[in-house]
Order: sequence, then C-alpha cells, then structure tokens
Amino acid sequence: MTLKMVLADAKIWKNIVESLTLLDEANFMATERGIELRAMDPSRVAMVDFYLPASAFEKYECSEDYRLGINLDEMTQIMRRARSSDLLEMTLEGKAKLVLTFEGTNTRNFGMSLLDLGEQEYPAPTVESKAKIKLTADALQQAVKDAEIIGDHIRVHASDEGLTLAASSETKDVKVFIEKDSDVIAEFNVNEESSAMYSLSYLTEMTKAIKASELVMLAFSSSMPIQLEFPIIAGGKLTYYLAPRIET
Repeated sequence: MTLKMVLADAKIWKNIVESLTLLDEANFMATERGIELRAMDPSRVAMVDFYLPASAFEKYECSEDYRLGINLDEMTQIMRRARSSDLLEMTLEGKAKLVLTFEGTNTRNFGMSLLDLGEQEYPAPTVESKAKIKLTADALQQAVKDAEIIGDHIRVHASDEGLTLAASSETKDVKVFIEKDSDVIAEFNVNEESSAMYSLSYLTEMTKAIKASELVMLAFSSSMPIQLEFPIIAGGKLTYYLAPRIET
C-alpha cells in the first residue's frame, strides 16, 4: 500500500482546500491518474467537482485506488499552518490516517484520522448551457460582493451585449454590467438570452476559488443550474454547480 503526493508549494493545496468550504466532509479519490472529489453540500443545493492530475505533483505514487474520507474543516485548519516556502507531502499511514508534512525551515507532521463516509458516488451533472462566459475570477467575485450588501439572491443575465449581475431589496438595489468586449472577459458565447436567480451565500463561498485560479468559466441557461469552472494547475479544475432559486 503506497500513497505519496508531494507538492513543491504547499499553498497550492491550501488554496484548493479553502475553496471547498461548502462541504463539511467528503471523499477524495486518489488513483494513478490523480486526486479527485465529487460531492454535494449538506443541503444538496450545490455540487463540487474537483480534479488535480498526477502531473501537478512533484512526486506522485499511488499503488491502488484509495478513498480518503476527509473532515474539511480539520484539513483547512492544518493547511492554514503552511508557510509560503513550505513543501507539502501527503502520505497514507496504514489504512485510516493521512499524514501531512510541511518541509521548510523545519519539518512538521500533522496526522488526520480518515472518516468512513461510505461510497457517496455522484454522477457528473449534464447541464446544457446557452450562455458561456469566461472572465477573470476577480471580476466575478467583486460583482458578488457588491450584491452581497444588497440582498440574499443575485440575478445573472446574459445577452448579446454582455453579462449583468443584479440584486435588490426593499430599500436598495445594485446592477453590475460587464460588456462582452471588456478587458475582464476572455471568452463570450451567448446563443440565447438567459436569466436566472441564485443564492448569494453559495456564490460567495464558490468565488473563494479565486485563490486557486485567475479565470472562471460561467455557464448557465434560464432557470437552470449555474456552472462555475475554475481552471487550476496542470490541467486540473475546480467546478461548482448551483441550483437556481425557483421563482413564483
């Protein structure tokens, strides 16, 4: 039994783990192709789909498939102890313990007991999106922050002219419009004018992935789930799916 994953920069894993705050606990699957995770949040409104290929690691040894049940709050606490110059090594000790080692000015070993979460397998969502817009993750996060101080939900609207994100309450409202040829837009494909409303609290957590990625692909259709895909190193990706708010 061998599982060893080494990242030259511990911040890579720290940023990924801090982007998974929608989840309390989840199964990571380590295989010879890399490490991945697909899980629903506790309320089953959102899904997280994560993949980091073996090529992203300085060293990656995986003798068989491993299911690693992780308490993400605990892992986040450990990863926040990573220093900027630290190397990170993750190894399996026996069948029920993951050891995270930070190597820098000294060597620090943190052990985590693995959880038995069952198989918890979820199929990959198939969502047909009429609007697909790739933009800087910062531009999306700033629009979400603007909406956060106004209300609990955000309306996302895509047209031939650009992308609009809006929120309102009884006394306030905000509208953020990003033109399709804005410098913050890398790709803009809108086959059909689309509009849907989503929970701001979830989108706030999702946009934390800005730490792991500079760009995000936003894809949705009217009254359908929104997909946010953040590309990360070595062809890896962190993708979120969020169900729309049902409007009456």
